[in-house]
Amino acid sequence: MTISFSGLASGLDTSSWVEAFVSVKQQEVKKFETELKELQTQKTTLSDTRSVFSTLRSAIEKLTDAKFGGTFDLFAKNSAKSSNEEVFTATVTSSALRQNYDINVQQLATTTKATSKDAASAVADDETLLSNLGVTAGTLTAYVNGEKQTINIAKEDTVGDLKARMAEFGVKTEIDENGVLSFSAQNGTDSINIGATTDSSNLVSLVGLTKQEDGTYASTNSLYKATVASKLTAENSGFNQQITAGTFTIGDATFKIDENTTLSSLISQINSSEDAQAYAYWDDATGKLAITSTVEGASYINIEAGTSNFTDVMGFTTSEWDDEGNLVSSKMYTDAQTLGQNAIFSINGTTMTSTSNTITSDISRIEGVTLTLNRANTEEDGKTTLQVTQDTSGLEDAVNEFIEAYNAAIAKVDEVTASGADLHGESSLTSLTRTLKSYATGSNGTNGGIFKLLSDIGISTAAADGNNLSTDTYELSLDTEKFKKALEENPESVKALLTGDSGVLSMMENAVEQSLSATTGYFDIKTSTLDSDINSMEEKITKKNSSIETYKTQLENKFYQMEMTIAQMQQNYSSFLS
Repeated sequence: MTISFSGLASGLDTSSWVEAFVSVKQQEVKKFETELKELQTQKTTLSDTRSVFSTLRSAIEKLTDAKFGGTFDLFAKNSAKSSNEEVFTATVTSSALRQNYDINVQQLATTTKATSKDAASAVADDETLLSNLGVTAGTLTAYVNGEKQTINIAKEDTVGDLKARMAEFGVKTEIDENGVLSFSAQNGTDSINIGATTDSSNLVSLVGLTKQEDGTYASTNSLYKATVASKLTAENSGFNQQITAGTFTIGDATFKIDENTTLSSLISQINSSEDAQAYAYWDDATGKLAITSTVEGASYINIEAGTSNFTDVMGFTTSEWDDEGNLVSSKMYTDAQTLGQNAIFSINGTTMTSTSNTITSDISRIEGVTLTLNRANTEEDGKTTLQVTQDTSGLEDAVNEFIEAYNAAIAKVDEVTASGADLHGESSLTSLTRTLKSYATGSNGTNGGIFKLLSDIGISTAAADGNNLSTDTYELSLDTEKFKKALEENPESVKALLTGDSGVLSMMENAVEQSLSATTGYFDIKTSTLDSDINSMEEKITKKNSSIETYKTQLENKFYQMEMTIAQMQQNYSSFLS
C-alpha cells in the first residue's frame, strides 16, 4: 500500500486534486444511485398497490364464495324472529323456508327427580358430635322461670354433653325417632324460653327451633348423623345401614365405592359424569340423597344396584346378594322418583310433544329451525309467531366491504399512475381499473335476472351535481334501502347479478385474480422486472465504485512519483550548490 504525503516536495495540494478528479467520476455513481432509489421506490409502491388489490379480491370472494354453498353463501343466510322471546326463541339455518309460523307453548318439559324413599341417615344420638351437625361453638341461653342460664358449647361437645348441661338448669333435651330436637321443662310447672340475641352459637337458627303451644320447643329441621364428609364404608359413617364397597350405576355411568370414598367425593363424581345424565345432592335437613336428571321429559332415572348396597341404603332400590357378594336380584323404587313432564306445544295449530324444551326440526317438522321453549303462553301473550326471513345483515356488510375495497383500489391506481408518480405509464394497471369501472357501471344482460345494472340494486357512482361537476367519478356507494328492497323483491336476481357465472363481481374477481396470479400476473411480472433492474443497477454501482477506487489509487501513485522526482531533483540541486 502506498502512503502519500500531499505536496511535501512540490508544495502542491495534490490530495485535493485527487479528490476533485475522483468527484467527477462519482457523479455517474450518484446518477446510478438515484436511478436505483427510484426503482426501489417503484417496487414499494407496486407492493402497496398489490396489497390494495389483494384486499379487493378478498372482499369480492366473501360474496362470490356463495357458489360453494353452506356457510359460504351469504345470500342463503336466514334470521329467525320470535314475537315474544319470553315464550320462545329460535335459530335457523340456510335450509329453512322463509315464512311465518304460529307457535303456542302449553307446557314446558321438566326433569325427573329421585329422592331417597326414607331417610338414609341414622338419627343423631348422644354420641354424635354437635359440630358434625353443623352446630358452632359458642353460648346458648335458656331462661327458666325468667332466670337466665348460659350454656357453653365447645367444638368437641356431643349431643349427650348438651343434654347434661341443659339438665343442670332444669331443661330436658330429647331427639325423637324422626330426628326432631326438643326442649321442655323437667318440672312441669316451670316455664322455659330458649335463645337470646347475645348467643354466639348458631344452634337455634340452624335447627329452626320454634316454641310450641304447650310451652316446649321443637326443631323444624331434623338432626341426622351422616354428613357429606362421612366415609361411606366406615362403621361410624352415620347411615342407617353400613354401606359396602363395590359398584352401582346411575344413567349409563358405573361408580365405585372403596374404603376412602366419602359422600362428598361420590357426589362430585356423579355430577362431573356426562354418562350419568344426572346430578346429586345430599340434604342434611332430611338425611336423604336427591338425584335430578339432566335430561328433560317424562323418563325415569336409571338407578341400578351393583356389588355395593349403596342404592339400597339410599332408598332407591331393593336388592339381594349371595354370600359371595354377587347381585342376585334388584328392583328400583319407581315411586321414589317424581317424573318430569314432556313439553306440549303447537305449530300452526298442530299439537306436538317433546321430551326436551329444545325442539329440533325432526320433532317440529320445520326444516332448518330449532326452537327453544322458555315458558308457557298466557292469555296476556296473545298470538305468538315465528318469522323466518333472509338475513341481510352479513350481506350488507360484505357489499359495503367490497365497495370500500373497490374505491380504494381505483383511487390507489389513479394516485400511483398520475403524471410524475412512481408507476406513471403502467398501461396494464390503468387498463385493469378501466375494466373494473366498466363492470361496475355497465349493463349485464346475460345473468337472467330482472336486475341488469348494479345501480338497479342500489350500488352506484355519485351523480354530477353542484358539488361534483364531474360525471366521470368512479366511487361506488350503497343505497341500503334500495338494496334491501331489491333483496325482498327478487333475491335470486340480486345474487345472479353479483355472483352468477357472468355476474359483475364474478367478472371482477377474474380480472383481479389474473393480475394477482403467481408468475403470470401483472404484479408478479412487474415485480420480477423491477428486481432484475435493481440487481443490474446494483451491479453497475458496485463495478463503478471499484473502477473509481482503482482510478484514485492510480492518481495517488502518479502524484507520489512526481513528488519523489521533485524531491530527488531538489536534493541534487542542493548538492550541486554545496
